[in-house]
Amino acid sequence: MSIGGDRKFPDRAFLDRLPHAWPTMATWEQPRENSIAALRHGMEFSDGVEFDLKLSNDGEFVIYHDELFPGTAPKTERCIEMLGTDEVRSRGVATFDELLSDRRYTEAWQASGKTANIEFKMPHPIAGIEADEQLRSMMGLLEHKLESFDLPDRSALVYSFSPRIGPVAKSSGFGMPITRLMPHLRPWGKWNVKRAVGAPHFARISVPGLVRYLRRNGMPVMGLALQFLNGWTRWINPGLPVGLRGRGLVRLNKARAGMGAFVWPSPLDLESALVEAGCSLVSDHMNPDIVSLPDGSARWPRPASQPLDEEWRARLDSAADDELADLIGEASSSLPTWPEIGQKRRKELVAEQGRRMFWSGSEDKWAAEAEGGLLWGSPRIVGHRGAGKTHSE
Repeated sequence: MSIGGDRKFPDRAFLDRLPHAWPTMATWEQPRENSIAALRHGMEFSDGVEFDLKLSNDGEFVIYHDELFPGTAPKTERCIEMLGTDEVRSRGVATFDELLSDRRYTEAWQASGKTANIEFKMPHPIAGIEADEQLRSMMGLLEHKLESFDLPDRSALVYSFSPRIGPVAKSSGFGMPITRLMPHLRPWGKWNVKRAVGAPHFARISVPGLVRYLRRNGMPVMGLALQFLNGWTRWINPGLPVGLRGRGLVRLNKARAGMGAFVWPSPLDLESALVEAGCSLVSDHMNPDIVSLPDGSARWPRPASQPLDEEWRARLDSAADDELADLIGEASSSLPTWPEIGQKRRKELVAEQGRRMFWSGSEDKWAAEAEGGLLWGSPRIVGHRGAGKTHSE
């Protein structure tokens, strides 16, 4: 059967491969990306969130991804850095102050071993603002905004596509963990043009080379596109390829030696492989009704902040499809969060991960560091722009 010409309805086998979603009394509606509702949901539902910060022309943080508001007005009337905070807010954009005033968000962030990945977005060239000047202002303001918050170690990461983030952080004495996102994307223009600019990096940069560069510059985490690890693009960079399975995975983890790796995009059919590989996911799939993955396994959205124990993993693996939603709800309410886990269990968790993923150092060192907060090498799932992006680039 077909409609609209040659377009066909999916067959039963295709539908069976899709992630299983169970209806609830109130069907989940995805909030707008980078909104307070989206960031609250992502922080509570998963291991944390990723969101975008820009500076308005009166020096306040606003949470917005694109360099310009959509529309046909002149760029000067749509460029975030050329508009006041009140004007930006009138267009439905939240401020960072509003996010920090949301108790559900901040309590989850402070108490539950969660991570906030904060991307500094650079201005459109029409604003006439130098990258170093902008980054320095953003770093100083962020430290000021967060100085009253008692955050565990490794609960915040700041990154940018700008190659200047490392030098500016060093010269300004910025005290938060940072990294540079790869491949390099320029901060303006249509998405297909940005991709074209970034594409040559896959042929010029190897993941082991990137690790060495980041380590020399004091960056504890990689932020990289999935194409470095999966697909044909992983074969065109210098040296032997890394990957998510087999020898490629061994090469990846030996090169990382415990360095964190945040990967995007993170499709559901690769979610288990990425987590097992020790990678952290920046995920657009924050729908709580999705309780199984395309391979039929149960989906657990908090591998870091509320890790499954062996008993619960076995129960979920053996559960029938129509039992999963209830079991996942029961596990969510009964399993301890990362700060609630006993010292012995925390040591066991990091020891298993460290041995399997070739972390540098000793089990005692990993356990001691874990007392201050989740290690960067432990895989996380964080919500992209809170609860997943809601518009195309």
